[in-house]
Amino acid sequence: MNRPEWIKVGRRWVVECAGLSEFLNAGPRAVEYQDSETGSETFTGTPSWSAAVALLRAGWPAGAERARALSASLAGTLADADEAERPAPVWDVAGDDADVSRFLSGEPESMVAWEPERVPAAGRVVRVVLDAGVNCSVNEAHLQAAGVMTAAAVDVLEARGVRCEVWVSYPATFPSCEVEVRHRLKAAEEPLDLPRVVAGMHPSGWRRVGFRWFETRPECPRNYGHRGEASRAEGDLVFPAGDIGKLPEAGRAEWLRKQAEAVLGVTA
Repeated sequence: MNRPEWIKVGRRWVVECAGLSEFLNAGPRAVEYQDSETGSETFTGTPSWSAAVALLRAGWPAGAERARALSASLAGTLADADEAERPAPVWDVAGDDADVSRFLSGEPESMVAWEPERVPAAGRVVRVVLDAGVNCSVNEAHLQAAGVMTAAAVDVLEARGVRCEVWVSYPATFPSCEVEVRHRLKAAEEPLDLPRVVAGMHPSGWRRVGFRWFETRPECPRNYGHRGEASRAEGDLVFPAGDIGKLPEAGRAEWLRKQAEAVLGVTA
């Protein structure tokens, strides 16, 4: 099985996993500790490494039901829109973010800035990223809520004709370097398998499999670093898990409505 390679951009090491098989194939450890396997259920959301792998492979039906219930709460409340505004990339030698593929190909215009453009609301494609890298103080229930909310946003948009490419990103910052593991949960052309997509956003993806990837980097100390930020260039919608997961349950439908209306170009 091919294993995706770590790529260094500046001081950040990045690896992109195109699907679940690649994500579960982190490779040999470069450190002695194995917190990815010894972490507690209250911290990771699963009792063991094997349970985490089984959940990611089989899907998370309970999480999917929570996401559907949240997306259903918007039924009949979203107005229609023919057009929407979205940020469009403009490449140059300087910009806001680095385009990894262009950088690796030697293209000098490998930096990207963003300019607004008008596009049809339905039929367009957006990239949704859950920025799941959080500090250890963020509890497992908040991480679950963030995954459910992000999956609900995808469900709402796809139901209205917006195709979603869905990623989860695990960034962390260390004194010596930054690391970011990216896992694609759904390609834009694929149908939405909500139990599997929301399973990819489960806390165990971060605190077991994401940690397992960090254990392949000798630069990463045992505390797994501090919260990092997902690369902005990688998503039209980037949701910080540690922030949205703390929203009170009563405010989650309003959060979801605002995300959907922003994409669809509907005035609140």
